[in-house]
Amino acid sequence: MSHPEVRRIVVVGGGPAAHRCVTELRKLGFAGSVTMVSAEPVPPYDRTLLSKDNLADGGPGIVAMAAPGTYESLDISVLVGRAAVTLDGRERIVRLSDGTLLEYDRLVLAVGGAPILPRALAAPGVLTMRRAEDVAPARDALERSRHVVVIGGGFIGGEIAAAATAFGCGVSLVEACDVPLRSVLGPEVGSLVADLHRAKGVDLRCGVPAQSVTEDAGGYRVVLGDGSELRCDSVVVGVGMRPSTEWLRPSGIEMDGAIRTDAECRTSLPGVFAAGDCARWWSTRYGAYCHVEHWDTAGKHGAAAARAALGRPARFDPIPFFWSDQYDVKYQWAGHAPTWDAVEISGSGAAEFTARYRVGGRLAGVFVANRPKEFGRLRRDLVDAAKRSEKDDKEVVAL
Repeated sequence: MSHPEVRRIVVVGGGPAAHRCVTELRKLGFAGSVTMVSAEPVPPYDRTLLSKDNLADGGPGIVAMAAPGTYESLDISVLVGRAAVTLDGRERIVRLSDGTLLEYDRLVLAVGGAPILPRALAAPGVLTMRRAEDVAPARDALERSRHVVVIGGGFIGGEIAAAATAFGCGVSLVEACDVPLRSVLGPEVGSLVADLHRAKGVDLRCGVPAQSVTEDAGGYRVVLGDGSELRCDSVVVGVGMRPSTEWLRPSGIEMDGAIRTDAECRTSLPGVFAAGDCARWWSTRYGAYCHVEHWDTAGKHGAAAARAALGRPARFDPIPFFWSDQYDVKYQWAGHAPTWDAVEISGSGAAEFTARYRVGGRLAGVFVANRPKEFGRLRRDLVDAAKRSEKDDKEVVAL
């Protein structure tokens, strides 16, 4: 049953959060109008494959998140190639780039983000990897390049570097921190990631940020913070993303780098919810606002926003999970550990290890390389511990 005041729900976005939200609305029995709006020219697809399978070997092609005819069969209106440009929270109207005005009773913002490309690095032809349209030019660059510079040693940068080596390119990977992924994994585990890149023949430059990129004699000249220069045929930048929320500023919605919500996806505007990469939500489990830019979390977030939009219990408090395929190694992470007291590492080297992150002796996060069975067990341990904690919380409230 739907809330009697809710007849029209608009979902702005075309990623996993938007897809899960609109399909969940129908699963929950909502019979009113559902409209999904995406600035991209195609319906939602699996972005996780872009810098993995799509870039590395050209297959299996862009994978849609819904089988053909799914949205039509669910009576979901999908408007592609049209960006939302203004939000009037008082009148409850979203205006699109083609002038269309969409009235809503409930609005879910799942607008995702755009890759950061600093002006000093934005020479003509410099590539980023975020959307389906980015794959073809990136593959073309890797196929024709003898040497590629990848700026940014995070998960996306690492996947692009791995794909480039598979094409036979010489690769320089530039990372501003002393080791890749230092802020996420810490120096010890980051050093293992660095060892893997170097073992695969990558010229890893750490602790030296890229200062500028300029076109030079049919290629590019990349100047680093230590004054050294790299010459290459192509440059790919993967230094993070920025939520696509600038158009929302005039609406007065509360933002803190991303759209701030409570634990049930509610923003500061009545009837407006947010989910996915564009949202920073309050976690009752961790006692902090959380912002997780990964596919699994975004999908679950979209489903929670659907429940919230219908006035149903929708506390969103997941155990974050993500993975990354680099070379012949599958990295997997579960948990939430922005800081930790200790990290315990076991394993046989850079290509196979387990790292346990502890806070006050409690297991808070795990990161593994090529140990899927152990990861599955540790992830279940984290989920079980969270369930026990939630049970204890309920008992305390009841007392």
